[in-house]
Amino acid sequence: MPHGVYTRVDFLRHGLPDGHGCLRGHTDFVITETGMMQMEQAVLGLDDIETVISSPLQRCSHFAQSFAEKCRQPLSLNPQWMEMNFGDWDGQSHQSLWDKHGSTLAKYWENPWLGNPHGGESLEAFDTRIAKAWQCLLSEQLGKRLLVVTHAGVMKQLLRLLLELPQNANYLHRIELPYAARYRVTVFTDQQGQHWPQIQWPIQQQF
Repeated sequence: MPHGVYTRVDFLRHGLPDGHGCLRGHTDFVITETGMMQMEQAVLGLDDIETVISSPLQRCSHFAQSFAEKCRQPLSLNPQWMEMNFGDWDGQSHQSLWDKHGSTLAKYWENPWLGNPHGGESLEAFDTRIAKAWQCLLSEQLGKRLLVVTHAGVMKQLLRLLLELPQNANYLHRIELPYAARYRVTVFTDQQGQHWPQIQWPIQQQF
């Protein structure tokens, strides 16, 4: 690596899945036809991908498999890129959660770093998982052009890490990632092995 190397990673949120109005988390809702079309539109022109990485949950993996086959490139299903596990709340409707746990839920969303009332994955553990997933990706896929098919929570958490945002709830409420949202991270790795990431959103059609 005499002059450094660039790695390019496009992150794609899944399209519309089943389970409207639910806290999906690890619950394996399937992708809808509309969701597939949203994702296909989001990757138009992205024809130079060398590897596809995906959450194994169906709302991500179904499209990822189709895209990898179309590009004739390898697909890796990696649970590190799964959505946050909401434990006892996972898969339940937002309305039923408010009916059963209104005050607890309100306090949790005010600052989810301070507690873990659902018994699943704490936000701190989730944050650590995404940080490790990102470091592993850079280590294993250095210099490649990648597509990572994942979830809104994952993409928000990665933005927090890359932008060095504080551990509070503000970034969760202030970043909107609609279905099939896509952003790009280009990373220059210098001769000393230091990574210099840059977020591109909207995406610049270069490198």
